[in-house]
Amino acid sequence: MTEADLQELLAKLRRFGGDHFTCEVKRSQGGLPASMWETISAFANAQGGLVVLGVDEKSDFSVVGVHDPARIEANLAGVCGEMEPPVRAEMHTLEIEGKHVITCYIPPTPKDQRPCHKKSLGPWGGSRVRVSDGDRKLTDYEVSLLLANRNEQKHDLKPVPQASLEDLDSELIRSFLRRVRETKSPIFSRISDAAALRMLNVLVNDDENLVPSLAGLLVFGRYPQQFEPQLDITFVAYPTPEAGVLGPSGERFTENRSIDGSIPEMVSECIRILKRNMRRRSIVTGLFRTDEWEYPEEVLREALVNALVHRDYSEFARGMQVQVEMYPDRLVIRNPGGLYGPVEVGSLGTETISSSRNKALLKILEDTPYSDNRMVCENRGSGIARMRIALVDAGMEPPRFTDDISSFTAEFPNHTLIDEDALNWLSSLSSDPLSKPQMTALVMMRNGEVMTNSSYRAATGVQDSRAASRDLKDLVDRGIVDQVGTRGSTIYTLSGQAESQTAALLDEFVTEAIPLTGDATDDAEPLSDLQNAVLSALESGPLLRHEIEERTGLDSGQVRGALKALRDKGRVELVGKARSKFARWRAT
Repeated sequence: MTEADLQELLAKLRRFGGDHFTCEVKRSQGGLPASMWETISAFANAQGGLVVLGVDEKSDFSVVGVHDPARIEANLAGVCGEMEPPVRAEMHTLEIEGKHVITCYIPPTPKDQRPCHKKSLGPWGGSRVRVSDGDRKLTDYEVSLLLANRNEQKHDLKPVPQASLEDLDSELIRSFLRRVRETKSPIFSRISDAAALRMLNVLVNDDENLVPSLAGLLVFGRYPQQFEPQLDITFVAYPTPEAGVLGPSGERFTENRSIDGSIPEMVSECIRILKRNMRRRSIVTGLFRTDEWEYPEEVLREALVNALVHRDYSEFARGMQVQVEMYPDRLVIRNPGGLYGPVEVGSLGTETISSSRNKALLKILEDTPYSDNRMVCENRGSGIARMRIALVDAGMEPPRFTDDISSFTAEFPNHTLIDEDALNWLSSLSSDPLSKPQMTALVMMRNGEVMTNSSYRAATGVQDSRAASRDLKDLVDRGIVDQVGTRGSTIYTLSGQAESQTAALLDEFVTEAIPLTGDATDDAEPLSDLQNAVLSALESGPLLRHEIEERTGLDSGQVRGALKALRDKGRVELVGKARSKFARWRAT
């Protein structure tokens, strides 16, 4: 970091009135703070961050400098070395106004080496994670999950000693073995059913007994909840967009159910209950309009199977259910345990990388009949891509995914992206036909979204980056879309909007952020801590509301309230249509 970079950073911090998710500022005139290890651990267990020593946050981020910078650098390096695994920080000492300021970049620890913790305290007492502008102690479950993720997961192979072969559905077992013998190795045709079930991990040894594995019980059990009561699905339909807000008749919810049974049974029953709480909508397919469910059934099935297959089945998590929450404006499906292995949220649906902590369960479901000659899952890493494509075909917005340490959430907006107004607008753009992915991207750009190759694939389910480039280039050649930049920093906006949109949003996609200018007036009304947290999150550029929630650690109600107050004060504004889920908030 150069002096100019630091001055620019301090100017932004002054404007927003506090440090934030990826930056921590400390005076450190008397030496290194005793809590420094907590910040290092928190940054390392999140997305990394910058520590600045020698700046006083309470005095409008004035440069106060540190005494004996060489000693403080050495002590800081010592703290990094006391972490497990050791943190390889990048440090610089800069001289500003004759005073020394130390900057220290803490890189994120690889997921398979977390939690980064203070060695002397151990992972349970010495692990922190970054939330908004503070450091939070990891819960016992979060630490357990991160430690378990370092090794190959085999919780689904654990025996269920109390169960026996008689507790499994014999008809479903026969269908499963018939499928295996038709499609797998010839060896399964030459051995007994019991031997085949043992080789396929449906049955495992428990001392001298052959009993169902957890995976076998969950897939084929007549009633798995007899042995694991909480491994089920809870379904709640709320009458209003916020849980806890009563409906027009004073009702807390319109339906509240616990769904038991095997995985195939739970998926089927949950879809039936969802349909009972859904309306039908008209969608456009070619020249025709058809009535379909609010959420395509294929999307529901893929999302439910993913939640049940990829959830955490460790002892810590067996008291947690898969949660399905239905609101008037969205559907939320949440399961215990975040993403496992090298998979990142940004690559979901754009790459066929598949990584599961429950490999045996996934392999069994690959050959378990569901309906219409389908299996419960494909085990090809294509489920989320299929979800995106189905939503595009239905003219709906793409899903949003949130990966926390302890949970994974899929949220599906209940909103028709390509409605009558959008269709009329699209027909005015070109006489040549547009593909459904192109239509989806154009309407999203109309609503304020800026497209890149990766965001186009994430929104439409197009997995091939070359196909995405061809689609976008076709729109550029037609004069509908403008292209800004080249190669990795290329962005696409609607023609004629490049100047206004790019100025506001370019810093999301290129390494050089556009510096913010101007300061709040001295007589402005003081901002609350929540408002400051939201403004700090917006420092890096415009964000969707749920992205603000993720970066600040605030709940949706707190973010809504802070945004309304900030908008009333003229501190933030919307980019895009107010009713669109793709409208982004930015600092004015």
